[in-house]
Amino acid sequence: MKLKFFSHHLFFLALLLCTSAALAQRGKISGKITDAETKEPLTGVNILLKGTAQGAVSDVNGNYVILGIQPGHYTLIARMIGYQAEQVTDIAVNIDRTTAINVALHASSVQMNAVIVQAQQPVIVKDRTSTSTTFEGRDVQTAPVEGLRDVMDLTASLQRNPNGTYSVRGSGAYEINFMINGVEQMNSNTGIPGFSAIGDKANNSWKYDFNPLSVQQMELVTGGFSAEYGNAQAGVVKVVTKEGGAKLTGQFRYEYRPPGQYHWGDYIYNTNSVEWQKWGTLDGWKANLDSNTIKRTYLQADTATMSVDAWRKLMWQQWLLNHTPSDNNLLGVYDYRQYAYQRVLFSFGGPLGKDSDLLRFFIAGEYRSNPTRIPTVEKIQTYQNYNITATYQPVATQKIRFTGLYQSYRGGLSSGSDDIRWAGYDASYKYYLVTDSPRDEYTTTQSIDWTYTINQESFLDVLATHQFEKYLLLEMPVPQRAASWRDNVYNGVWYQSAGPWDEGYRTIFSFTTFNQQDLRDHQFNLNVDYANQFTASHYVKMGLRATYWDMINSAVYSSFAANAFITRSGYAEYYKAYPYYLAAYAQDKMEFEGMVANVGVRVDGYNFNTAAPIDRFAPFYFAEGFNPDERQTFFGNPITTMPKTFFTVSPRLGLSFPIGEATAFRLQYGHFTSMPIFKQAYTRTNELGWATYGNPDLGPKTTINYELGVQHSFAGTHRLDVVAYYNDRVSQVDVLHIKALSGDTRKNEFYTTYDNNQFGASRGIEVTLEKIARGAFTYRFSYSLSRTTYGNYGPQYIYSADPNDPRNYQNPYAPTDYLSYDDRTHTFRSLVTYSTEKNGGMSFFGIKPFSDMTISMIYTAQSGSPYTYVPDYDPLIQAYKDGRVINNRRFPLEAKTDLNIDKSLMVFGFEMQLGIRIMNLFDNRWLTPLDGGTDALRIWANYGITEDNPIFETPGTPFSSANVYKFNFFRAYRNIPRQVFITVGTNF
Repeated sequence: MKLKFFSHHLFFLALLLCTSAALAQRGKISGKITDAETKEPLTGVNILLKGTAQGAVSDVNGNYVILGIQPGHYTLIARMIGYQAEQVTDIAVNIDRTTAINVALHASSVQMNAVIVQAQQPVIVKDRTSTSTTFEGRDVQTAPVEGLRDVMDLTASLQRNPNGTYSVRGSGAYEINFMINGVEQMNSNTGIPGFSAIGDKANNSWKYDFNPLSVQQMELVTGGFSAEYGNAQAGVVKVVTKEGGAKLTGQFRYEYRPPGQYHWGDYIYNTNSVEWQKWGTLDGWKANLDSNTIKRTYLQADTATMSVDAWRKLMWQQWLLNHTPSDNNLLGVYDYRQYAYQRVLFSFGGPLGKDSDLLRFFIAGEYRSNPTRIPTVEKIQTYQNYNITATYQPVATQKIRFTGLYQSYRGGLSSGSDDIRWAGYDASYKYYLVTDSPRDEYTTTQSIDWTYTINQESFLDVLATHQFEKYLLLEMPVPQRAASWRDNVYNGVWYQSAGPWDEGYRTIFSFTTFNQQDLRDHQFNLNVDYANQFTASHYVKMGLRATYWDMINSAVYSSFAANAFITRSGYAEYYKAYPYYLAAYAQDKMEFEGMVANVGVRVDGYNFNTAAPIDRFAPFYFAEGFNPDERQTFFGNPITTMPKTFFTVSPRLGLSFPIGEATAFRLQYGHFTSMPIFKQAYTRTNELGWATYGNPDLGPKTTINYELGVQHSFAGTHRLDVVAYYNDRVSQVDVLHIKALSGDTRKNEFYTTYDNNQFGASRGIEVTLEKIARGAFTYRFSYSLSRTTYGNYGPQYIYSADPNDPRNYQNPYAPTDYLSYDDRTHTFRSLVTYSTEKNGGMSFFGIKPFSDMTISMIYTAQSGSPYTYVPDYDPLIQAYKDGRVINNRRFPLEAKTDLNIDKSLMVFGFEMQLGIRIMNLFDNRWLTPLDGGTDALRIWANYGITEDNPIFETPGTPFSSANVYKFNFFRAYRNIPRQVFITVGTNF
């Protein structure tokens, strides 16, 4: 306790004493000042970024550099006595990039207005040493996207997984370092409450959907990244938000999508469905209710007061009531088509006080109300994010920035993704929605930043951050099963009990609830960075990182006694943990005429800092309910030990070789490591013994990345980027089963844990063509050809700690690798935009209806996911049965087109914004992948028949036994049909 108290106060002290800005989110401008006539370098020229306090003075060689610039567009002013001043406008500064601006001043003895020139964006990015994509805030606002997650989809090497998480070049789902102003957005809880081993909850990346009006710039790094970024194997997403300007400005948007059905197939509660056709009429009820059921149920009633027909009618009426959507249906059945999508976004900022350079602020927010695609207990998912930034610069060398961020999401445990597989609970629950608890998840972040410009060539950044994450699954009232059928009839029980009329749908349980969870996590971060432009060719960065978590988790699944250690029939878990993570890096960006090199090294260390059994074959489990005869009074070993601290050293090397102004080659090599996710270290699920027990001694996951690329300029207006890569993933994490007498009796005294027993690899080629030059048309095309494989090594089951125990070798993993389930051979992404200026566009009778308009279109296409299937007559059938044939086929291509039209116009002196966003314009359908080994997969593979086709039940057909369409007809296609969003707003 004393250590915990000291740790807390140490971090709060750091928060008070240390203030900083995120060095890793800045760019720089450098160049040379010369005499326009003599071409000689000019010394002592004053260079200033207009509207800021940042600037420089040219040295004896005419060179200058301005470090630590917030990404955006700037005007640079160069002045010197005896020369005419020059302004260079529209200079683009990008995250972690060097913008070269050379200025030639003209001698003049008379004071004249400054010469104004517009900066030209270079086609070739000479200091690009890995694959990355940059989006400006304007791009994010005008593209047909909802939030930043959709922007990430524009890169061919990123794949959105069914539950909403992301993979990069075949990586795992949690291998992206997503940062907003240098603060990493993390999810402490990713699994199913009380039973994390079975999978993830839906929509784990909801924090990535940040307000587009807040975004200044966004960069996606999908190749190797420099040493200043860590705890990720695959990619980095860097988001920089806006700061207040010298004038008060603002934006407001309201977006609306009409109510409707947003899945394919019939309305789920339509009366043409199987159950309604069979049981929806009294005649049907009488015809299908067999005599045995009548005997079992009616005879328990008072036959003197109720006839069989009266009893049938009563039960049928109750069935109608329970199966008919309404606002007061006690089983939760409602008309999900009646809810509209609504979204409000706003932002405004500017100076505070008379001195516009002293204190500035920026505030933005978003509220989104999104009906679920299929019926769920929460009905409407709500997402909110609000952020405030205040900057204070009392002197040119000191800048303080405070940032506050609030993000929240209310949805369902198993709903929230655009993929129908994660759009709601199991389809057989459609008439019984109240079992699934809604989830409330929110995060608050506070950061204090300080930038100290030591001199023109160096500055110090320190970033202190506190995040609080709270995750709640609320207990829901669940109906209790009646004591008898007689109670249903005479005591007014409000639901219809189980019977043959349920057609296989889930019926009423006597559970208290299905899910409950309370997870709270404090996260403290301290980043210290120092940058120094030692010479014109060497830009050195060094930094330290420290993160400490204080988390507590209590969760249950299925029937439980609240706060009890042992469940009655379900699963429960409880843990406290205080992990910490440390890192240090050093890197040198060397910029020469014919070469740019990013050379660095990073050291990472972590400890999960929670007690674990000293003997994993006998984890302590003492609780009531043990059967001494069966368990032999064996409760395990109560002695625990603390886990190891792991350290890794990761070298990073990136080289770029510019050849003139038209071509640049690049090479990249690096080691990238990440901590295992928390559920793999901490999960402790009990069910008549341990079902799952996490492993806090998991080692770091590592990827070794190789990349070779080339950029080439066409006609000075277009850039072609081609890259080939290979990622070798080692020491990845997968499950392991351990024999223990205190293990789950339902699993023959085995419990599940995790181990570094998986490997994988990705190789591929990416081609990107984009127009760089300004103009009405801009476009970007991205294509990826790739292959991702995975495999495991070592045993699947371990019986004892004895390395010579032969049982440990009975169940080894196959010594080979397989095509990954997430592999997409071909991926294509395109974004095409057409814009007109104010008073531009075609004219009709003196009116220009298309002026100040932007039309943007996205087209995407990707290979379907792979699956395993071998027909009975295939010669590979034995290999298939032996598990040596995996993912030998692929589902159909997935393609769609999205469109956005944005129009500005002046109304009574106000600038109004009108827009229409159409998603999936041509109603393309993506087949929902079918589970292997099922009748549905066999029928689709052999006959091309999907789950929405009632031919399954046609007598005499080879698929008459496959009745999955009763539940899953609306899940035949996983994506969303056409959606139309209308936007109105204003700018000021």
